[in-house]
Amino acid sequence: MLTGPKAGDNAQVLRAAAATGLEAVVRNVVILPGQLAAKPGIGPSLEHLDRVASDPLEGPWPEVVLAIGRQLSCVALWIKQQSGGKTRIALLNAPKGLWNDFDLVVLPPYYRNRGRPNVLPIAMPLIGLDPAHLAAARQHFGPEFSDLQRPLNVLLVGGDMGQRRLEPGFVRHVLDEMTRGYAADGMIYAATSRRTPAGVAAALKAGLRPQDRLYTWGAAGVENPYPGLLALGDSFTVTADSLSMLIEVARLGKPLTIAEPPPPGGIGGLVQRTSDLLRPRDLGAAIALLCRGGHAVPLGKAPHAPATPLPDDAAVVGQRLRQLAGVKS
Repeated sequence: MLTGPKAGDNAQVLRAAAATGLEAVVRNVVILPGQLAAKPGIGPSLEHLDRVASDPLEGPWPEVVLAIGRQLSCVALWIKQQSGGKTRIALLNAPKGLWNDFDLVVLPPYYRNRGRPNVLPIAMPLIGLDPAHLAAARQHFGPEFSDLQRPLNVLLVGGDMGQRRLEPGFVRHVLDEMTRGYAADGMIYAATSRRTPAGVAAALKAGLRPQDRLYTWGAAGVENPYPGLLALGDSFTVTADSLSMLIEVARLGKPLTIAEPPPPGGIGGLVQRTSDLLRPRDLGAAIALLCRGGHAVPLGKAPHAPATPLPDDAAVVGQRLRQLAGVKS
């Protein structure tokens, strides 16, 4: 298993490997600082890695290497090259090129090219919640959260969404919708992320009521309450830029509202635009799937708990990985 700097991606890789029931070895790679935001061409390469800080990449080579994302897929292709083509590659999400060089591509529905012979379509990404981690968070944060007003309405704020900018005015609109509607009672606990613009955090601080609470990402001496909010929150509002947060919350089976910033010069909504057709991944389609399945509602509609759990294809993926590794049963 190849892991890297993105916790959400790593969680999917680990979950897929665990579903196989097979022995798996983690090789964590460290991306060079100047390459973290880069989009290298797809091919066998380690040029973007800090080889000293990364785990060693050396033989004997595995039957299968499991990876996710552009940068880790380059590492997987390099391993396959070193093995003389014997190592097979399983990739979560769509590759950015060289489709035929990947032996298995596990593809959620908002990616295109689902009809290829090496593609395993799945209903939703393998983002999941470890029940043991949730239980530990509930125990750890329970005493701190015990005095908070109920219902505990959680607002999780990310950052920009492509050309859609997360602006202070939009966040003020989100707070207004919440306080006039489903969060009129109880409190709002807002939490920002690493990508949240400073102006948005300031707008949150100014717009929250006296009974509400704000966690600003990276605040010195303050523990990130995100695990506790997942475990103990009653309802959730999540900005549309982070699919990882959306899926994690949707798997809780609690009311979820999606706050989608409007496109530049237009009005927002779950409508596929012409520019979306040029992208290999349609995040708007993922949001629409959550809403059509009853797992979420767009901002402005009354949230409700879903009637059915979010689809989970981890077992299916695990079985295909076993087959790829040459396990017959």
